[in-house]
Amino acid sequence: MKRTLMSLVALVTALSFCTQPVGAMTKKQIQDQLNQVKQQEAEQATQRANAQKKASELSQTKTQEVVSLNQLQKEIEDEGNKLTDLANERTDKQLALNKTSAELEAAEKRVEERDGLLKARVRLLYMNGSVSYLDVLFNATSFSDFVERFNMLSSIVGQDKKILEDNERDRNTVAENKAKQETQLTDLKSLIAQEEDAKVAMEGKEKQKKAFIASLGQQQEQAEEDDEAAEAALVALASKRAKLYAEQRKIEDEEKRAAASKAAGKYTGGKLLWPVPASSTISSGFGYRMDPIANVNKLHKGIDIAAPQGTPILAAESGTVLIASWVNGYGYTVVIDHGGGLWTWYGHIMKGGIYVNEGDTVKRGQKIAGVGSTGDSTGNHCHFEVRINEKPVAPLPYLTKS
Repeated sequence: MKRTLMSLVALVTALSFCTQPVGAMTKKQIQDQLNQVKQQEAEQATQRANAQKKASELSQTKTQEVVSLNQLQKEIEDEGNKLTDLANERTDKQLALNKTSAELEAAEKRVEERDGLLKARVRLLYMNGSVSYLDVLFNATSFSDFVERFNMLSSIVGQDKKILEDNERDRNTVAENKAKQETQLTDLKSLIAQEEDAKVAMEGKEKQKKAFIASLGQQQEQAEEDDEAAEAALVALASKRAKLYAEQRKIEDEEKRAAASKAAGKYTGGKLLWPVPASSTISSGFGYRMDPIANVNKLHKGIDIAAPQGTPILAAESGTVLIASWVNGYGYTVVIDHGGGLWTWYGHIMKGGIYVNEGDTVKRGQKIAGVGSTGDSTGNHCHFEVRINEKPVAPLPYLTKS
């Protein structure tokens, strides 16, 4: 970008040095310098063509990067959804682990309590000596006493049996829950590791996204600067050519030119002819807007008059044609110098639709071009600019439709 600006600055500087002061040149010297300007323009046209090719490649690259950015955004969303699913699954696993741990703790507590009861029974038997169940029965004093003793012994034996069965069942539960707990802990650790991987992946995608966005911004800024530099060089060349044509006209008819210069004075506005008489539709006005091509807020330097392709474009005032060729962004363009620092621009002319040549003297209302949609355009229209001392101004105050 800097090399491009430097080369443009060098071009303009060279032109400024090669132009002699007004009134110190002959017609041949003026023609020689005009030829030199045209040669410089041809070189610049080559540079513009290369720049346009680069811009086209840049546009394709940006398009590809936008597609990649959209894909990257989808991947980030997928990673985010995966992370959410893993977090939900980890929560479920943690709840299941908590439940298993609670069940394990309860089963171990029951086993511990029953073991205590059985140990107490053993201590009691040891302290009281071994007692035979038959001795207990045969020492009954009556049949009813026998039945009562039998039922009591049956109850004791049943309780002991139930305690042993429950203990065996709970011991099995403890073993199963411990194995289940180990599995759940392993699964939980695996999910936590997967979550960490997903977070790292998503952070990486986010960094890529930021890098893409930064790259797109830099490319957009580069394109804008190149476009502004190209236009500045074009205006500088046109200004030099305007001075040369003015000097040429002065030499050819000095008295008439002097009289015309005095009569012209400072342009007060409101006198320019409407350039597209067949249409009064202004599809876009002068001022800052969201550029439909670059998609950035920038100055729209003229007005757009919508009309079908081929609709005649007329010279808004008499003057000398400064530019009648392709201009970057404007497409096929005509620029007319009306004297007194006043220029008019007519852009997006259709291919083959320029009907005048550089250096021609045109009359007010003369057909100079046909409406088109070349350059940075989204539809058929005439882009019309008014420039005072090379700077664009709002055109409407300078126009009349009469």
